[in-house]
Amino acid sequence: MSVSFHKAPLAAAVLLSSATALTHAQQLEEVIVTAQKRLQSLQDVPISVSALQGDKLQSAGISNMQAMSDHVPNLYIAAGSINTNIYMRGVGSGANQGFEQSVGMYVDGVYMGRGRQYRASFLDLERVEVLRGPQGTLFGKNTVAGAINVITASPDPGGELQGEVALSAESHDGYIAEGFVQGSPSDNLGLRLGFKYRETDGYMDNDFLGSSEGQIEEAGLRFTAVWQATDQLNVNFKYSRMEHERVGSPSTTKLYLADPAQRDALFPNRSAFANIAYLLTDTFFPNFDEISRRKSSVYKDNGYGNSRGDGLGIGKNPDGADEEYDTLVLNLDYELSAGTLTSVTGWTSYEFTDGIDVDWLPIQLIHRDDFQEYEQFSQELRFASQEGEFFEYVVGGYFEKNDLEIDRRVTADLNADGLVPQLLGVNSLFTLLTGGAYSANQLARNHYHQQDSESWALFGQGTFNLRDDLRVSLGLRYTEDKKDVVSRQFVSDDLTGVGVPSDNYFAQMIEATSFNSYPFNFREKRKTDKWLPSINVQWDVTPDSLLYASFSQGFKSGGFTDADDQEPGQLSPGTFPCSPGQAIEACYDPTIPNEDFEFEDEEVDAFEIGGKHMLFDSRLMLNWAAFYTRYDNLQTSIFKGISFGVTNAAKSDIQGLELDLLWQASDRLRVGLNAAWLDASYDKFPDAPCTALQLDVDPACGTELGFSNNDLSGEPTAFAPKYTASLNFDYALALNNGLELFAAGETNYRDDFEPGGDNDPIDRIDGYSKTNLRLGLRAERWELMAFGRNIFDKEIFIQSFDTPILAGTHSQFVDEGRILGVRFKYSF
Repeated sequence: MSVSFHKAPLAAAVLLSSATALTHAQQLEEVIVTAQKRLQSLQDVPISVSALQGDKLQSAGISNMQAMSDHVPNLYIAAGSINTNIYMRGVGSGANQGFEQSVGMYVDGVYMGRGRQYRASFLDLERVEVLRGPQGTLFGKNTVAGAINVITASPDPGGELQGEVALSAESHDGYIAEGFVQGSPSDNLGLRLGFKYRETDGYMDNDFLGSSEGQIEEAGLRFTAVWQATDQLNVNFKYSRMEHERVGSPSTTKLYLADPAQRDALFPNRSAFANIAYLLTDTFFPNFDEISRRKSSVYKDNGYGNSRGDGLGIGKNPDGADEEYDTLVLNLDYELSAGTLTSVTGWTSYEFTDGIDVDWLPIQLIHRDDFQEYEQFSQELRFASQEGEFFEYVVGGYFEKNDLEIDRRVTADLNADGLVPQLLGVNSLFTLLTGGAYSANQLARNHYHQQDSESWALFGQGTFNLRDDLRVSLGLRYTEDKKDVVSRQFVSDDLTGVGVPSDNYFAQMIEATSFNSYPFNFREKRKTDKWLPSINVQWDVTPDSLLYASFSQGFKSGGFTDADDQEPGQLSPGTFPCSPGQAIEACYDPTIPNEDFEFEDEEVDAFEIGGKHMLFDSRLMLNWAAFYTRYDNLQTSIFKGISFGVTNAAKSDIQGLELDLLWQASDRLRVGLNAAWLDASYDKFPDAPCTALQLDVDPACGTELGFSNNDLSGEPTAFAPKYTASLNFDYALALNNGLELFAAGETNYRDDFEPGGDNDPIDRIDGYSKTNLRLGLRAERWELMAFGRNIFDKEIFIQSFDTPILAGTHSQFVDEGRILGVRFKYSF
């Protein structure tokens, strides 16, 4: 760990079982990472880092970021109905699509600017590095909680033709084919093609539609070319594409408020829409509550209404998703006498179409359709000095330009595919509410949100090697960020066409007073700039033991919410001042946004101390970190009826401990423990989102018009379990004829946590553990393995929330149950 960067065997924070032979290994092997923008041994990096090797991810059946987060303490990633929840050390961004991320993701050096990109499947990886804590100096904005650095596999120029194919079959008719082939047409050119195909019928049963829920089909490829142009210049080009299709979603309503007496007692002021939804469900589907509570069961129509046979009855798309991701990366490394000049050019884009049955009922009632398109170009140029000098440094500049477009429709059907006429004898609830003046069956709001962003930065980090055993690193980054947004919305119905603006008074009045949604046309811009300093002191206590202390600052850029349910600025929530026949512009100004439309920058001060130790002749690795972070203007997501708004919590205090331990117990057995303790709470948050119970008593709860509030000061932040841990083992036994028997597994534990912004105790997720096992036989070129994930078949909720419209009812997203399977891998 001295300036000479010795090459004695070192350890990584290896979390998973190895896919390579372990027999006869006497020491833990060294792992190289790029967490500080240069190649280093993980044990020489003075920050809290976990490194997961690509072959280990594949062997453990970890196919994406969500699955990986189970194995990394203080990391939580889970796909919801709208966006992806990405939290590290109790800090994340929630579900509003206007948010950028608190945990930045980088693929081959290119920043992935949106949370949706975390859903792309893993494909032909070399390793994944998880960097905890703010990484503002070298990685930039939107890393206030940490960064995930993904490095994909590349060929070696001049290497022989080789490849690998792995075939898996698992529960729910799941099949996976993945692998790569690589070779060298010449001594200075290497080519590689990685590929993956996966399909599954889904792990939940929709008892209403008679089909599986969450069916997935995805396919991807990555082409890589590495050209050693000269002895000094190395060129690495990558193109990847991933397509993902999901039918239905693994979500259900486990907590339906089935007792009418309880509804009246707890929610006496519930809306007319809640009343009709409960009445229809109780009348036509009296077993809904019992069926929904069954393990792995769903009971909803997904937009088809009473019958799938007559096609989609509401919205544009049935419940599901269709996603496409493309990325181009060009890395140039030029070796100079003084160091290495690196250029990283990136272009990434995606588009997706979502259909969401947002009432979670077997009724054609409310449906949401989203189309989103994103395109980003980035360029980084940096120079890293030679190592081993008194002063080492990395300096560089960064530029990024991106464009985000969101096109959304939320449709309410108060005919309910004919159920309302059967029950009430009127065409729709709209007819009943307006005394026959408004006869529409379906009412919709249509929202278009387009944002252009530009960002540039200059950064540098220098390390003074004061002695062979003492180093001080100073870093500084300056960033400017600009955003221009256009956000407009109109109301429509099936009388004029749900995609055509309607000026009907009742259509606009019902959307405003019942859903706080109005026609508007906002055009705004914002600019911000920040200086981000850091300092890190490192002391090599012994050649195999490092202690460090650090301070750093970070920020996450502010922006504009994409929520539908927001009122133009001069209106009170839920009011509609217009008269029949009066133009919108005559009664309010639709161009003035409310104060929640723009949210402020999030800022963080972070302190950390830690140590990295190799003990007992490099057979035991012990890494630890203790941290304290202070967040100002913490950006939080608020559920607002059908969509998500945002607010800035005043302050949040977070502290914790992290431990990575890896022990080579014998030449056959390796054991690892990764654990964390986290204390994450709001310091001041008096105007937090109110619970459904509070809103029934005071519909204006938490606003200036209300008489109550939900004060979460001192309460836990979202997705911040107090304890997380992963205990793993890896065993290998050499047999005759070059065969090896191996076994591996892990138990991952997550304590209970709050999954929403209001900390409603009904939604709190209970603590859980998942156990995975693998057993197999391998030789030099092949491997056969049986595996089980969540072998005890635990029912695990990954998110819980208020069901839209149905005050008192709560819906959940559910993780996969027991998965059993076999995998065969062949290498050539």
